[in-house]
Amino acid sequence: MKNGSIQGGNPLLRPASIALAMLSLSIGWGIRGNYGHETGAMMPGALCAIAICLFSGREDWRQRVPFFAVFGALGWGFGGSMSYMIPMGYTQSGEFASQVYGFVMVFLLGFLWSSMGVAGTAYAAVEEREKLTALYKPMSWVFVVWAFWTLMEPAVLRWYSGSIGLDAGRLFRQRNPFYWLDSDWLEASLALGAVCLFDLWDRRFARIGHLAGFGAGGATAGFAMQRGLAAVGWLEPLLAMVVQVQGDLTAINKATGQPYRAEELMTNWPQVFTDLGPHLGWVLGLAAGLALYFWLYGKFGGGASLIAHIAVGGLAAFVAGPVLLSNLFGGVGGFRMVPPRGDNWSMVLGYFLGVVVYMRKNGLATVAAAGTIGGVLGGVGFMIAQFVKMLAWMPGNPLLTQDQGTIQWWDHWRKTNWHSLVTEQFVGLLYGLATVLAMSLVWRRTALRSDEPRVRRWTELWSVCFVVNGIAWMNLWKNVADYTSERTGGFRSVPMAMKMPLFGAVELSAEMWFHVLFGLFTVMTIALLLAHRRRPLALVPASWLGKGQLLYVVFVWMIVIGNFDRALVSFSERRLVTEALIFVNALVATYLLLVAPGESVETRGEEFSWTPWARRALVGGVAAVVVLTGVFVTVERGLYGDKPDGFGGGNKRFGPAADWRVKAIVKDRQHM
Repeated sequence: MKNGSIQGGNPLLRPASIALAMLSLSIGWGIRGNYGHETGAMMPGALCAIAICLFSGREDWRQRVPFFAVFGALGWGFGGSMSYMIPMGYTQSGEFASQVYGFVMVFLLGFLWSSMGVAGTAYAAVEEREKLTALYKPMSWVFVVWAFWTLMEPAVLRWYSGSIGLDAGRLFRQRNPFYWLDSDWLEASLALGAVCLFDLWDRRFARIGHLAGFGAGGATAGFAMQRGLAAVGWLEPLLAMVVQVQGDLTAINKATGQPYRAEELMTNWPQVFTDLGPHLGWVLGLAAGLALYFWLYGKFGGGASLIAHIAVGGLAAFVAGPVLLSNLFGGVGGFRMVPPRGDNWSMVLGYFLGVVVYMRKNGLATVAAAGTIGGVLGGVGFMIAQFVKMLAWMPGNPLLTQDQGTIQWWDHWRKTNWHSLVTEQFVGLLYGLATVLAMSLVWRRTALRSDEPRVRRWTELWSVCFVVNGIAWMNLWKNVADYTSERTGGFRSVPMAMKMPLFGAVELSAEMWFHVLFGLFTVMTIALLLAHRRRPLALVPASWLGKGQLLYVVFVWMIVIGNFDRALVSFSERRLVTEALIFVNALVATYLLLVAPGESVETRGEEFSWTPWARRALVGGVAAVVVLTGVFVTVERGLYGDKPDGFGGGNKRFGPAADWRVKAIVKDRQHM
């Protein structure tokens, strides 16, 4: 090394580094497919971030390995709220407009998922330790509020169903008073409320009188406005302008054989707004008054500002897009990606825009640009993976050949779980590639970060527990449902309830036993971490590289074994290709992690303008989408014409058979 420059090139561009990053996200992404949602997406995010951190060769990054794990997990977790299966179905529908639209939306979903994941990983690398660790307090407030709501929600819904005379057994998903285009608006609102509470506490409730005044003033103004609009006859016309039925009233409801009725369909607003009726004005006015107070007086210190930017961005994009703009696009099912399904894509878009605004305001343009570059690469990767899956289903397809010998020859091939193999594990490889390439730019162009003094050392312990205990628990408890589900003949692998050993008077459900035992494991983990802080345990390596390797190995094998354990109770030949490949990839990743991390290197951040790079990435991404969409749709239609390919295509975005027309969500019938 000379004058702070790197000898031997960028460690993240070594074949071993690229391979480990790709395998890490692939392993986690394959497992995520069995668990789903935000918590499932955290697993690959944590693994890939740890791998990049350790193989960077930068000691200033390696000593942040717990932070890389947490923010990598959280970044990738945001995308877990999006519905992505339906756009893939559009690409195989045989309907030209839906196919083109489907590939473009596949890119957008990949972009959104990757952009937040890469941004989270980059944030752990470039933020100052003081600010990075300060974020843990408001973040903990958010988790506590979410946990409280999770515990209280069943009781709230029972009370609600009783108050409106609705049988609790008919309280379907869409009957939830807070159901709003199947989005996570409530979670975002609770997060925003949590950081507002943190801000009050952080400022020791200064100006609390002002808060009460703004709240009372807003409520009064909202009440007066609603009553005034009603008095002059403007309320109903205004509601007609902003409320739209989510469906086609000329389409036939297959359940009744009659056209859909407006009163049985959902609207672009939550049911709770309708049920509030004359109280809606003052409730919204109260919320507006409180928001104005925090806009004027809120300090949002300790990292709370980042959470506020993310939450506000998500809510603003959701309301401005799918909610309000849908009234201008009623003829095509609204300004929605996959009607009648969820619109969390708009919230994730808003989250990323909130991240971009915050990072640019706080001198962290590196994070925004890395997220943009990684997002473009990830979006293109998702498009490629979907096309590869379509190619994989072509051999022996009865729609392409009538030769029974050929069909029979390829029968076993076609029964492979191609969705998991390609659009989960293979796309995970491509997401990992996008992440490591984007982070390689961050590596070279980020100055050395000193973490001395190591303020808030407790956040390192918090981070380890969050990964090993929190993420693992949030996913593995779902195994219990498979253990206890009834098989043919009434057989269950695990009883629904079991008595305590030696004390027959104590009987708990299988799920509760899981929580109790996992809770004991968590207590042991915390106790060991505290003991290690007082006097280092021999098991824990002294170097940060060793600590990171231990964290990775423990976590990856927890989720690999847990995933296999879940599949085991209903294992079949079709599962072999997915679970076996995950297992083999985990073996390879473990080997690479332990033998090929590379030597420590030093780097000096180079002066660099990120804006042109981000702009070029976006322009290149648009060009790639146009070219790839043209090629992929041409190949698909050249083979199948206007027909679905036989393995997908049950979803259409446009035309008389569009999902939003023929599969509208009815209030009193369960939907998935």
